[in-house]
Amino acid sequence: MPSVQPSYIYQDNKVATASVFNWPKKGQASVGILGYDQVESNGVQNKAPIASVAKVITALVVLEKKPLAIGSQGPTITLGPQDEIMFRQYQANDGSVVPAANGEKITQYQMLQAMMLPSANNMSDGLAIWAFGSIDAYTQAANQYLKAKGLTETTVSGDDSGLNPATVSTSKDLIKLGKLAMNNPVLAGIVNQQTATGIPLTSSVKNVNFLLGNSNIVGIKTGNSDQAGGVFLSASVVTPNDKPVTIITSVEQADNLYSALSTSLVLIKSVQSSFKQINIVKDNQVVAIYKLPWGDEIKARSMGNINVASLPKMSPVYNVQVESLRPNAKAGDIIGKVKLSSSALNQSKSVSVKLDSSASKPTIKWRLTHPI
Repeated sequence: MPSVQPSYIYQDNKVATASVFNWPKKGQASVGILGYDQVESNGVQNKAPIASVAKVITALVVLEKKPLAIGSQGPTITLGPQDEIMFRQYQANDGSVVPAANGEKITQYQMLQAMMLPSANNMSDGLAIWAFGSIDAYTQAANQYLKAKGLTETTVSGDDSGLNPATVSTSKDLIKLGKLAMNNPVLAGIVNQQTATGIPLTSSVKNVNFLLGNSNIVGIKTGNSDQAGGVFLSASVVTPNDKPVTIITSVEQADNLYSALSTSLVLIKSVQSSFKQINIVKDNQVVAIYKLPWGDEIKARSMGNINVASLPKMSPVYNVQVESLRPNAKAGDIIGKVKLSSSALNQSKSVSVKLDSSASKPTIKWRLTHPI
């Protein structure tokens, strides 16, 4: 008897039927999981201004061109007269600023902190110009970056700080942006800081994301303007399977920043509480069947349960890996495994698969009609 391939392999899509998230009643919002492509969205996904959330793009594009090692301050930058002028102009217009003076020295890392925590527009401009030579050159690089990363609904319009209402995105695209940010260890570390000290000309700067630390929120960026209303892109961490899972949420077109933050918090809590245990495979479940040429069949069964906590509509990735059936196969032989592998859920589990019975011998009739 030649080796026999399985005629049946267990496949079952373990997906809940409905989302139970508490979506904002106004604007648009989305939810995603770091390491998982699927995004759930609510509200009309129209491109809308993103205000200072655009600084996440600036930070990522600068770090792609001028990468920093974890723990490194990077190059020391000497501020020029233009930096002082930008500071005074933004200050005069009640913009978010960190003091800057001609001849002052500041590191790349400190500029990133000043840009991301208190959302200093002048530091965002200065960093983009330092890295690319001009805002126009930065804009071109930023849009190339967004296109390369698949953010097709996001556009930067001559703007690194988000003041231009033509710098737009959708909440669904912002989930992709949030994932990029949290996958960059330097940026992820900065947006999780409540305060930063040591920045020249100021004693300390505070993070304007006042939800940081609430409900395990670890970042990332707020935004608000007359045209954008309130915008909040967030990351929070839960451990539904005793290992960290990062949830990304985005809210756009809220009435104001407070509304964006408060509705985001409700949404985040509802996502965190939506993880439910599901059974991927039960102990002693038939996961493969081999049909022998003479009509007999042998079943292969799992040797344990695989359970995992997952979100509604989320499909944990698993597969049944079994060998071909050998002529001398016996009951109890281990013939493969069922394996769950999910980077999003930070899980890798497997159980062995064994044969129910031994391979039978071909009947005399079959042997007579199938001579070797």
